[in-house]
Amino acid sequence: MKKLLAAARGDVPADLVFKNGRVFDVFNGTLVEETVAVAGGRILGYGDYEGKTEVDLAGRVLCPGFIDSHVHVESSMVTVGEFARMVIPLGTTTVFADPHEIANVAGVEGIEFMLQEGEKFPWNFFLMVPSCVPASPFEAGGAVLTSETLKPLAEREDLFGLGEMMNYPGVIFGDDEVWRKLQLFQERFRDGHAPQVVGKELNAYLLGGIGADHEAVSAGEALEKIRAGMYVMIRESSAARNLKELLKAVTPQNFHRFLFATDDRHPEDLLAEGHINYLIKQAVAAGCPPETALRMATINAATCFGLRELGAIAPGRRADLLVIDDLKSLTVQEVYKDGVLVAQDGESLFPVCPPAKGKIGETVKIKAVKEEDFHLPAGNLFRIIRLLPGQIVTGQEIRRLRVEKGQVVNLVEEGLAKIAVIERHQATGRIGLGLLAGLGLRRGALATTVAHDAHNLLVAGVNDTDMVVAVNEVARMGGGLAAVYDGRVVESLSLPVAGLMSERPVAEVAGQLRRLEAAARELGVAIESPFMALSFLALSVIPALKITDRGLVDSENFQPVPLVVAEGGD
Repeated sequence: MKKLLAAARGDVPADLVFKNGRVFDVFNGTLVEETVAVAGGRILGYGDYEGKTEVDLAGRVLCPGFIDSHVHVESSMVTVGEFARMVIPLGTTTVFADPHEIANVAGVEGIEFMLQEGEKFPWNFFLMVPSCVPASPFEAGGAVLTSETLKPLAEREDLFGLGEMMNYPGVIFGDDEVWRKLQLFQERFRDGHAPQVVGKELNAYLLGGIGADHEAVSAGEALEKIRAGMYVMIRESSAARNLKELLKAVTPQNFHRFLFATDDRHPEDLLAEGHINYLIKQAVAAGCPPETALRMATINAATCFGLRELGAIAPGRRADLLVIDDLKSLTVQEVYKDGVLVAQDGESLFPVCPPAKGKIGETVKIKAVKEEDFHLPAGNLFRIIRLLPGQIVTGQEIRRLRVEKGQVVNLVEEGLAKIAVIERHQATGRIGLGLLAGLGLRRGALATTVAHDAHNLLVAGVNDTDMVVAVNEVARMGGGLAAVYDGRVVESLSLPVAGLMSERPVAEVAGQLRRLEAAARELGVAIESPFMALSFLALSVIPALKITDRGLVDSENFQPVPLVVAEGGD
């Protein structure tokens, strides 16, 4: 900073000066007509400066870069580089990435892979250390990250903090291993994951030093968490669209405790809607003042994470800057990282090369499956998972069904599909089997290796033969998604990087995913983003009923439950 004093005083020209525009002052929430100077990648401040390079804003708005407070890059289905190429031109200059998807597949090797890739690109890439691998004892992934495994990671400066603590029962009831992980990061940021955790349980959860939560789904829940001292991340992902409801909780008195997060966004949503810029526009369209929405996307996030060098246009802060046309359309026209132009008119100005996959490209290992593996056990009363539109939480119901030779009589007429999770990391042959309502599938089968968080191979279908074909196709590709009907593959998408990501550009992946979703609709599926919805059915830390390779899990009581319910009770 001392080297910048002469330029700050105006004794020598700044490196870069923005003139004739309006600057968004995040501290006062206003636009000011000022000149802004930059040198050494840092903001010098406002004033009558001269620069070696001068940018005429011509009345446009200069704004700090946007911050995504919680994202799983893997859920974009593209590599870190392709994700960066997509979101940086949209104004996102900082991401807090939790790599627990790839960590569940490849452990520390997966974390290192994401870190090495993230550091190649012109953004602030803060990588969190996954806290729950596996997410619960009810599923088997490709790795186990214990507190001993995390100990050396907690000492590293290139890793930011502890990722979302999904094992909230473990925090609340004092599980020793969970608390050892929290204590390892007691001097670092600890992220939260507390769906519908309120009241005394919330009090207990927060004793773990957890600072923020992205799982609130109602205004009342958000307000209670704000009152308890948390930051609330307003999430708008592909599967969980909570923005409009949570905005009801935002007031002039508490807006500084809210920030934005995308969590999980599929490639077609990134392409059609956008990233953090989309959340800002949606908030404004819902009645939020643009000045408030911009502060939630910038200074609020920086303050939450304790980053004094980001989130504002002020002396000494990083020159991560956006040129926006105005506060009505909020179109990002130019993106500067540390004072260097890195994107313009929606296009990136930096190179992206495919990563070296190594063992990350060889992660799908299954035993041969057969139709009999999908036959249901004998019974009359069955426990059923119910998909809820637009949510990653599920319902559960118990229904009387007639089963003959492992098949539900009138399965389609009952509005049901079979669902199975096949362990795909160690080829154990273990399969969890269940029934699913709300998918709408009337023909064929859908399969995916994107199945949070253990990312085993998940298949849903109404025909056992098609289910086998779908499983085999996904395994053949080394991971991915497939739609099958009448014994043939209708559409597929290869995801050879950990069974989660493609090396292809976002537009290509999005196009293939659209064709897959169109095929799913032809098979009867009525819900939006069906593969995203299916992927969360294996996440055993989200209420209410989920399925893993070990079977059904009651995620409210945190215990395994049988598919067949005993007559007269549970």
